[in-house]
Amino acid sequence: MIIIAILTILVVILRRPKIKGRIGEIFMALFLKSLPKDRYRVINDLLLTWNGHSTQLDHVIISIYGIFVIETKFYKGWISGGENSEFWTQNIYGHRYKLRNPIYQNQGHIRALKSILKEHENLQFISIVAFSRRARLRVKTESTVIYFHQVPRIIRRAKIRVLSEEQVQCIYSFLLANNAEKRESRKHHISNVKQNVIRRNIAVSNGYCPRCGGTLTLREGRYGKFYGCSNYPRCKYTTDKL
Repeated sequence: MIIIAILTILVVILRRPKIKGRIGEIFMALFLKSLPKDRYRVINDLLLTWNGHSTQLDHVIISIYGIFVIETKFYKGWISGGENSEFWTQNIYGHRYKLRNPIYQNQGHIRALKSILKEHENLQFISIVAFSRRARLRVKTESTVIYFHQVPRIIRRAKIRVLSEEQVQCIYSFLLANNAEKRESRKHHISNVKQNVIRRNIAVSNGYCPRCGGTLTLREGRYGKFYGCSNYPRCKYTTDKL
């Protein structure tokens, strides 16, 4: 009975989104260990703060071939979505759940990095969204959306040199020095994320674009009806429902 109780508790804990996310990051970090350390500088679980804002990046790889920013997802089931959809869909045995478009998440991370590293000119950022093999991808995107085990191979494909060794080391050292490791900082970041989600949901429910403040209008596309921003094509925000 004690063993069953312990196993039950473990199952409940492992189902928590925060725990599952952390497990995914650990698996991805293991795959990244296959990259040669003399050519790629890897930083896992990077939390940066600037001008009162904060952003948490799952994995950042700095190399002479550019800066790779990886958003990891440890979801299971069928994952479907588009490049410009605000939300994607997770389908598990007929039950559908919404998840925020991870491409947009990573774009936000890259914007933060650009702001933080603004003293360095002409930086090239490469966005990668990676899912575990627990998921089955049905996404239609131009951005790189792949599985964990494919990430090192994609990174190695980059062959055009855009940074010097000195720049790589400088950026790597700067990010490490500014990584907020204190527990209070991470709690503050989580609180900010929750508040941003609430503000976004309020804007959408009132018919406004959470990105630019435009009006959300009902449209019909190839895959059915959706709400799009009135400022299209300048703003490509879309959502399935208000």
